[in-house]
Amino acid sequence: MTVRRLAAIGGAALLLTALVAAPAAASGSAARVSWSPCTEEELTGFGCATYEVPLDYDKPHGPTTTIALARRPAGDPAHKIGTIFVNPGGPGGPGRGMVTVADQIVAPDVLARFDIVGFDPRGIGASDPVECFATDAEAEALYARMKIVPISKTDVWSTIRANLEYTKGCVAHAGPLLEHMSTLNVAKDLDRLRQGVGDAKLNYIGYSYGTLIGATYANLFPSKVRAVIIDGNVDPDQRTNHRLANKFERAGGFELVLSAFLRECDKAATSCAFAGHARARFDRLRDRLRQGPAEVPDLGGTVTIDDLTNFITGSMYDVAQWPDTAAVLRIAYDTIFGGATASTLAARELPKSRPGPGWSPDAYSYNGNDSFLAVNCADAPLPRNPALYPAIGAAFEKAHPTFGRAEAFSEVACANWPRIAERYHGPWNNRTARTVLVVNPTYDPATRYDFAVRMTRELGNARLLTLDGYGHTTRYSACITGWYSRYLLRGALPPAGTRCAQDLAPFPAS
Repeated sequence: MTVRRLAAIGGAALLLTALVAAPAAASGSAARVSWSPCTEEELTGFGCATYEVPLDYDKPHGPTTTIALARRPAGDPAHKIGTIFVNPGGPGGPGRGMVTVADQIVAPDVLARFDIVGFDPRGIGASDPVECFATDAEAEALYARMKIVPISKTDVWSTIRANLEYTKGCVAHAGPLLEHMSTLNVAKDLDRLRQGVGDAKLNYIGYSYGTLIGATYANLFPSKVRAVIIDGNVDPDQRTNHRLANKFERAGGFELVLSAFLRECDKAATSCAFAGHARARFDRLRDRLRQGPAEVPDLGGTVTIDDLTNFITGSMYDVAQWPDTAAVLRIAYDTIFGGATASTLAARELPKSRPGPGWSPDAYSYNGNDSFLAVNCADAPLPRNPALYPAIGAAFEKAHPTFGRAEAFSEVACANWPRIAERYHGPWNNRTARTVLVVNPTYDPATRYDFAVRMTRELGNARLLTLDGYGHTTRYSACITGWYSRYLLRGALPPAGTRCAQDLAPFPAS
C-alpha cells in the first residue's frame, strides 16, 4: 500500500453511510461536486465533499455508493488550470489525507495552478467502507490463526483455513458493494469525479496500485487524458491476467532490493551498522528465525520470522529508513548469535507482524485489509483450489527465500472469493489524447522496474522516466519533481531514455 508513505497520513473517519437508492447522474451530465469545510481534525483547513456514483454501472439509475473527497485549492485561482486527482495505492489506501502533504507530491508552481483532490476509492475509508466483521475482535481472532510466513504443515493449513473463513465473513457482512469493488469501477468513478469538478480532461497522479487505476482509466477514456502520471508501476496485463506469475515476480522484486540494501550496507562500512558480510549475516538471521522465535530484549522481546519478514518488507519501501533498519538487524543478530553490539545503538521497537488497526473512531478498523482483498480478488484470478497453495509456497520460497513464501500466501482468501465477472483486463494499448508519463525507481521492491518497462510498452502512448535509486515509488529527487511540474503545467515530456538521480544516499556518511 503505499506511496511515499502517504497512505498512513490518508486515514480519515469511516462514515457509516448506507447505500442509497437515489439515481446517479447520467453520463455527460454529472452533478457538480459541492465543497464545504472539512469537519475532521486531520483535514482542518481543507474542503470536503461526498459524491454519489452508481453502485453498478450496468444499472446507472439504480442504487448509488458514496465517494468521499478532500481538496486543497489552487494557490493562484485566477490562473488555475484544473484539478489533479491523487491516489496513494493499496488497494485499500484512503486518499483524502494526501491533500495534507500535497507539497511533498508536487512543487509550488503546480500547487499554484491546480486544485489537489484526494479521494477514498469506493469501499475504502470514508467512502461507504467495506466491512467484513462487526468488531476488531472478530477479525483479530482470524489473524491470530494466520502466519505471514507459514512453514510447518500445521501453520500452513491454519493460515489457509483462517483466510477462507475471512472470505466467508466478507460475503456475510460486506453487503452488495463487495461485488462492485474492481478497478474497472474505480476508473469509472474517477471519470464521474472529473466531470464533477468541471474538468474537460483528467489530470491524475497515481502511485503503486494507483498506476493500475491510471492505466485502466487511460484505456477506458483515452480521449479524456490531459496529464496522467503513474509512479511505481504494476504490469497491468500480468497483474490482471497472470496474477500468480505477478506475485512470483513481486517476491523477486523485494529480493532484488534486499540484495541492494545489503550490498550498499557493506559499501558504506562504518556508516551502516550491519556492515561486514551483511548478506551472509542476514541469511543466517533469517534461517535461524525460521527455526523458531528468539528473545531480543532490546527489540521489545520475542522476535519471530513473521516479525523479521514484515519489518524488512516495509523497510525496503523507503531508503531513508535503511540506516535504522541496519541498526535493528545488528541488534537482533548480535543478541541471537552472541556478538558485541555497538554501544551507540539504542534499543528499538521491532514492529509486530500482526496487522494493526488503521486510524478510525469506528468500532471496526480493518477496512484497509478488507478492501485490499475485495479489489485484488475481483481484479486478478488466483488458483481457487486451496490444496495448491502449500506447493506454490514452497516453489516461491525456493526461488525467493526471504519473501517468496509470504507473497504466495498473502491472498489465499481469494481462493474462495465470490466469482466477480465485473473487471477490466485489457486491451491496454488504446492511444490516449496525451502521452502518459510512467515513472519508476530502478530498485523498487513492490513494483519492480521491469513492470514499468512493460507498462510503458503495453500502453498505447507512454513515456518512461527513470529514477536511478531505491524505494517504492520515486522520491528524494529534485529532477523527478521538476519533470512532474513541466509535464503537469505544459505537457512537456522528458526525452526518451531520461534518467534522474536520487538526492539521498542509502547510508549517508556519519
